[in-house]
Amino acid sequence: MRERSKFYRILLYILPAMLYFSYYPLISFGTNESMYFEINLPLIWLAVFDVTALVLIIKRKMISEVFSKWQYFLFPIFASLSLLWSANRVRGLLTVGVVWMIFFAALSFYLLREEVAEKKFWQKLWKIFIGSSLAVVGWCVLQCILDLVGVPRECSLMCEGCVSTTFGFPHPNGFAIEPQFMGNLLLAPTIMSGLFMLKNHSKKTMILFFVFLCGLFLTFSRGAIYAVMVAMIFYTVMQIVKTKKLKAMFLWPVIILAFIFTLNLQGIMAAVSPTSDTYMSGVAKVLNHLSLGIIDVRPKDNNNAGATVVDGTIIEGDPADTLPPDPDAASKPNGTLVTSTFDGYVEDSTNIRMQLTGAAIKTWAKDPTTILFGVGVGGAGQAMYDAGNTDWPKEIVQNEYVSLLLETGLVGIAILGLTGVMVFNSLKKSKHFELISTVLVGYGITLLFFAGLPNVIHLYLIPAIMPFGKN
Repeated sequence: MRERSKFYRILLYILPAMLYFSYYPLISFGTNESMYFEINLPLIWLAVFDVTALVLIIKRKMISEVFSKWQYFLFPIFASLSLLWSANRVRGLLTVGVVWMIFFAALSFYLLREEVAEKKFWQKLWKIFIGSSLAVVGWCVLQCILDLVGVPRECSLMCEGCVSTTFGFPHPNGFAIEPQFMGNLLLAPTIMSGLFMLKNHSKKTMILFFVFLCGLFLTFSRGAIYAVMVAMIFYTVMQIVKTKKLKAMFLWPVIILAFIFTLNLQGIMAAVSPTSDTYMSGVAKVLNHLSLGIIDVRPKDNNNAGATVVDGTIIEGDPADTLPPDPDAASKPNGTLVTSTFDGYVEDSTNIRMQLTGAAIKTWAKDPTTILFGVGVGGAGQAMYDAGNTDWPKEIVQNEYVSLLLETGLVGIAILGLTGVMVFNSLKKSKHFELISTVLVGYGITLLFFAGLPNVIHLYLIPAIMPFGKN
């Protein structure tokens, strides 16, 4: 019994570090016409944790408590039923399995909270979380350096569109598949360190906040950058309304300094990269892309083509993160400056998302049955393809909310909304409610930019474990 409990605690200790390895390493079992069969470390951790938690719950005769919380499992139950009409039952079955594991893990955190009730455990977990986050930020910086000195991306683990020949400067993806997921992973430690900085007024937490902000900005992921901005605005307004004081405004000088620092760093990287970009062109591209083309201070002689679609294929994810660089760059002789692929705002990265959202809504609205019950969990890509709204059955709706609407219909959205209300009412009792709600706001914004589960297990596990932390 004691050994099982110890193993449970060990699993929680390694969780923060494990979450960062969402793509590297990856175990692949091949592919079919509509999906890839892959397993990453977070999914393996989730399966092992659920088995361990289930054994502990059974040994402690707490099964009745699991069933007493049946209302929290309404969405997984409905998702399971939707397999009967899913447009892609194989993908749906695997997705439903992950959904059940996430919900059970969240409930296990609550039922087994006494296993980790002492303050010492949470202090150690916090240190591991911060330490692993700092290590990954360091790895992201190293990825940039490796790219600038010419190390092949196969060795640096950078994605195709992450290298300097894309924008003129590298933007790291860490151990994730794309920079947007790397930036997403840094949201929680960034927000937590910022709020802790306000609480204890220490230089250490201020430095942590600054470093995590720089790491997040360095990924150049608009989804993650917008999310942290909205989360910080949310917290600032909430605190001003609640306390009638401006203490939360102290977050913003650090945020502004971190952005300026990273902006200059990206300009410097553009200047030293093997491209024709300069410091000014690098800085101008950052401002242009992040502002959706509104801020335009690019040099007038910058004539990059800015193409964003390869052979007419709709790119999965953010095209700015996934498109390959100049295909001739690798074959050019040393010392030859190449022209980076993009000269600023990648308009197609927005247009393609909007096209996919439109395709999903059009497919969802095709008949009353689909409007109510959706096309079944896992069936979004296949349903859009079968309806003639996309050209590829593996296509993913780059918006989790719209994807859920298409796959589960209004009934599924209503059930998920009811679950959210129940969770919110429970969270209001937590002394960490302000922190949790701010993290959830940030995560909620990022769900506008992608859909799926394997790369974003942290979105569900981190908020689920937060309520039980000790100061």
